[in-house]
Amino acid sequence: MTEVKICGLTRPRDVEVACELGASCVGFNFAAVSPRRVRVGAARELASSAAAGVVKVGVFVDESREEILAAVEEASLDAIQIHRPLREDDLDLPRPVLAVARVRNGSAVLPAPELLSRCRYVLVDSDRAGMPGGTGMPADWKALSGRSWPVPLMLAGGLNPANVEEAIETVRPAAVDVASGVESAPGIKDENRMRLFFEAVARADARP
Repeated sequence: MTEVKICGLTRPRDVEVACELGASCVGFNFAAVSPRRVRVGAARELASSAAAGVVKVGVFVDESREEILAAVEEASLDAIQIHRPLREDDLDLPRPVLAVARVRNGSAVLPAPELLSRCRYVLVDSDRAGMPGGTGMPADWKALSGRSWPVPLMLAGGLNPANVEEAIETVRPAAVDVASGVESAPGIKDENRMRLFFEAVARADARP
């Protein structure tokens, strides 16, 4: 079964709905550059709204190690997603790391193998100049089709209820990540769109 991560959550009720629909992970964005940014205090409330067993992921870009550690502690995060080149010291953080890779010129640009092999997932997103993530644009799925990965692949980039079935059938990821594709405005999730997204994932999983 394809796991689902709902990212960029900013409202407790949206966290609850995501969990009710079957999300494996929920993402809270701490990056200063994001329109979905949440402060640590708000993230604490969001995390408390997550169901037991659902992985709470903190999303970071240029934040310092100290800021990451504070968010992990205060918001009870279970995993850390880092939208910059992965470093050795990132893997010394006290939670599993989701590395981020880009599809550029028809191929995935991955972190160094010795670092990537120690990550929980590799999240593959589309590449857009000047944007660390959350482009809202689909990656080149054909560039990802049929290849093996050293850690489970989480597919991101422009996914929505209308295209996630095709994305799953083409790439066969372990998980999919969605933010803007189930929103009515940045950070404001639409319950019906979330429901349609999960239904589309289930249809893709039901096919042989």
